[in-house]
Amino acid sequence: MDEMLLHQLIEEVKLLREEIRLLNLKIDGGSNLKKNLIKIEKLNHIGVSETQNDTIELNNQNAAINYIMSRKMMIKNYKTDVDDDIFMKLSNYLGNRYEYLRELYAVIKPSLSNGNSFFFNMQNKPQEVITYCTQFCSLLYKNAFLSNYSYKKSSRIITGAPQRVGRVINFFTGGWLENYILNIVISELHTKGINDFSFVQNCQLELPNGDNFEVDMLFIVKDVPIWIECKTGDYQRYISKYSDFRKRMGTTKENSLLIISDLQAGLSKNLSSTFDLTAMSLSEAKLYISELIENIQNKIPREEGA
Repeated sequence: MDEMLLHQLIEEVKLLREEIRLLNLKIDGGSNLKKNLIKIEKLNHIGVSETQNDTIELNNQNAAINYIMSRKMMIKNYKTDVDDDIFMKLSNYLGNRYEYLRELYAVIKPSLSNGNSFFFNMQNKPQEVITYCTQFCSLLYKNAFLSNYSYKKSSRIITGAPQRVGRVINFFTGGWLENYILNIVISELHTKGINDFSFVQNCQLELPNGDNFEVDMLFIVKDVPIWIECKTGDYQRYISKYSDFRKRMGTTKENSLLIISDLQAGLSKNLSSTFDLTAMSLSEAKLYISELIENIQNKIPREEGA
């Protein structure tokens, strides 16, 4: 069997396994996780009231929302539901294979602002890069994230153009990273059998001094807050702001994460020692989050009979 065809078949199997895992997270009827996610989704529609100045009052059961408001911050808007299946599927595909797709992503992202088509030359690229890039672009095109796409096998050049609509732009400018990290955290909680958690995403806040601030995501795991910010670039402009904001959030340095998709090797330690938060690359995030949740779990008394 042709080596490239075999590699593509293996990737198709991996994609199916990812889809099954995502489906299990949504329909795991035998666990409390499903109830938790359903409760969180419902809180996006009920259980909150809006005042005349469009802020949210403290009268719902989402511990993450209550925590933020207990810190004397007003919530203007927020999200507490898991994104649509296709957005999560594409986010996981990109996140799990980012080391192979980073150069393609770096070409697609700027084309959103200039309105031009993108061109990606894969001559002299490893077979894994070619397979992952063509498969990812095929998925994007199939689901209309790209308005056009072609791959010339003879020259190994990909051409395409992203759709210039709100949710697709949000996906390419960083929404994929937030989805990917959200999935990592929820998967780790599920794997470790922790069902007592709440989360909030894209929480737009007004601070006591009138300034605005947006929190990418906040988890409350058994009363322990975990604050996560995600950046696909330009982190230098924001890291000092996040560092200062940590005191307002009231989270520990270890539980205040800045995840940067393209952080150079060795910079995590330097940034974390300079600023009052924990910075890390995308490749470091999964292990760190797993160990962080495990440390929280070890501090939680085991339920009777567990």
